[in-house]
Amino acid sequence: MSNFKNFVESRSDKKMISSSSVQYLTAQISGTLISTSDLFGDDKDRENFSSEVVQLANSDEVLTELSESIGDPKENESEDEFVDRAKSTLATILKNKLMK
Repeated sequence: MSNFKNFVESRSDKKMISSSSVQYLTAQISGTLISTSDLFGDDKDRENFSSEVVQLANSDEVLTELSESIGDPKENESEDEFVDRAKSTLATILKNKLMK
């Protein structure tokens, strides 16, 4: 695979950003925008927001931007460090897109 986007496309049968992973992203995004309790009126609002985040995170536009931003693992970067960098970058990309 030449980049992250190609890896995701090769696994087209599965979403790369699952609903369970979105809890981390939701906390990262909503924590920046406003406190979670103020942002969501009830569980249905939280579920709708999470669903939208999953859709956006799996979009071609976001995957392309993420792939270009993270690039290849850096020299001497562990797998955990690479994953943490990718998660942080993804959260930043999603925040920027959701604040538009």
